[in-house]
Amino acid sequence: MDELNKRVCEIMERFCGSKSIFATELGVGLPVITHISSGRNKPGVDILQKILHTYPTIDATWLMIGKGEMIKVEKTSLNIDNEINNIKNLAQQLEQFKENTDSVISYHKLFMDELRHFTELDNILLNTQVGMSEIQQKMDEELAKLKVKVDK
Repeated sequence: MDELNKRVCEIMERFCGSKSIFATELGVGLPVITHISSGRNKPGVDILQKILHTYPTIDATWLMIGKGEMIKVEKTSLNIDNEINNIKNLAQQLEQFKENTDSVISYHKLFMDELRHFTELDNILLNTQVGMSEIQQKMDEELAKLKVKVDK
């Protein structure tokens, strides 16, 4: 049996399961299909056209010369609009993240400035306490001297 006949039989088996159903779907007589499936006759152009018209998923190149797959491989088109929207959403998220990060950085800078300010105040207070302690000590010494003079 010719390879073309084998491919027609393969379509018949896959899509119909019987010669009579296949003949009915193609709109041809049962003897035409019987002669093709037995290898007595090759399918003509009109039968090949009817097969391709009736079964649009059949790949014409496969049917005619046996190259490729029986069923057409549908090319999936990339939906650019969805990809563009995804990129825009990611860009918005990135911008929001940048704004949040900038806000946190500003807060930390302000916090560090306040911390430096408190450190300076703490140093001033410490120096003031030392200074007050020295003044208190001098006053106590002077009072002690005065007391000694008064007691004499």
